[in-house]
Amino acid sequence: MSQFSPLYEHPALCDAGFDDGGPSEAGFSLIELMVVLLIIAILMAIAIPTFLGATGSANDRAAQSNLTNGITEASAAYQANSQSFNGVSAALVSSAPEFSWLAPNVAAAAGSNQISVYTVDVANSADAKGVILAAMSKSTNTCWWVTQLAATPSAAGIAGTGFDTAASGAGFQSGAATAGTFYAKEAGAGANCKANYPENAGVSFNWGTSYANAGSN
Repeated sequence: MSQFSPLYEHPALCDAGFDDGGPSEAGFSLIELMVVLLIIAILMAIAIPTFLGATGSANDRAAQSNLTNGITEASAAYQANSQSFNGVSAALVSSAPEFSWLAPNVAAAAGSNQISVYTVDVANSADAKGVILAAMSKSTNTCWWVTQLAATPSAAGIAGTGFDTAASGAGFQSGAATAGTFYAKEAGAGANCKANYPENAGVSFNWGTSYANAGSN
């Protein structure tokens, strides 16, 4: 018998890190990998809706912020124009060039600085005491409206470009029966996201007293 033992049988060499070429115990089993993937899938299922919801809320707030700034500029133009919203569109183009001001029958695009603007009569024909702005939120495709009424709307409604509060009238405006600022929204509004849509929506359009309780249409 040889006095030299094979390397894999030498205890000192085995202790030094040499093995006999047997099966390795390193790595993950298939079951362990499946469990990890399952945990990741569960976390994603929880996180993605939360992320999308937060993104949608942020986009809504961006559109609302644009409208708030826009109605502030419109109110300033109203005061500068002898308390009339007549010609407010041209004034806004000059005073607030950071926004793209659109005609009342042109829909605002989602995720843009576009704002559709429309002057309306409120208490009397041709008084131009009201203005309506519309902007579209990115991703949620929700159209937001804000209206500033400098007078109490006529209960009988006004023919033409009026803010009609007569329940029997076309373009009936609900929830905005006094002077003040009112808000409305419509999910998936698409081509309806324009300032004159409330007047042409049909027999009813709903307004609220804040963005949080904006009337849904």
